[in-house]
Amino acid sequence: MKERKFWLALALPCAALGLAQLPFRPSRFGGVFFLALALGCAGEWLMLKNRERSKVCRVLSVAGRVLFTLFVLSFAYIQLFVIGQGMRTDPEAENADYILVLGALVNPDGQPSAALAARCDTAVDFLTAHPDAKALLCGGQGGNEPRAEADAMYDYMSARGVSPDRLIREDQSTNTIQNIRNARALIETQRMLTAPDSVRTAVITNDYHLARARVLMADGGLDACGIPAPTPYPPQWIAVRCREYCSILGLMLTGRW
Repeated sequence: MKERKFWLALALPCAALGLAQLPFRPSRFGGVFFLALALGCAGEWLMLKNRERSKVCRVLSVAGRVLFTLFVLSFAYIQLFVIGQGMRTDPEAENADYILVLGALVNPDGQPSAALAARCDTAVDFLTAHPDAKALLCGGQGGNEPRAEADAMYDYMSARGVSPDRLIREDQSTNTIQNIRNARALIETQRMLTAPDSVRTAVITNDYHLARARVLMADGGLDACGIPAPTPYPPQWIAVRCREYCSILGLMLTGRW
């Protein structure tokens, strides 16, 4: 009885947290994540309730507890030792010739979302302090966006005093892997090199995303140096941490981490 109450007590706050986040687009993934977690906890409660009458329920109840334990351990490890340890500026980034500013959501009015604006503000600060550096603005137009992310970043940073000739738009990519691959091709074109090995690069993205961005930068043949931008308001912080956990776990399980 106590064990069943535990799973029911866990399902209810997860469901409430999921429903609270679901209506807001920046935190919608967090809503889906917590609703799925609530569904799993409710399923475990149901299996425990019927395990005395059904062998299948007994087996599933054990499997559910094992999977939940693995989830908790992997979630804690990735949050503390992967994402948490990766939220730092690399000293080598100070020497970057090019900074890759990774795209994020563009609002319906065509302006950068809070997360994307934070990345742009961090890039503006870097470019102001490093007058010889250039920025590669990475991001195409998503199906729910009125314009390409690169274009929104270009206008935002130009309006804040960055010379347009220091801003290079990469407006075809739809994910981080494409961001980096297309940015490398643009660097090669800019420098007219067969490989950009002599070019120093760094990546700017929100702090929660930086650990994964470093890994993908290295896989893409670029310097894996990072500069974190802050992540805005707590509801989004929760949602993006959940999404990043899923992305990093996927890379680990497929041997790409």
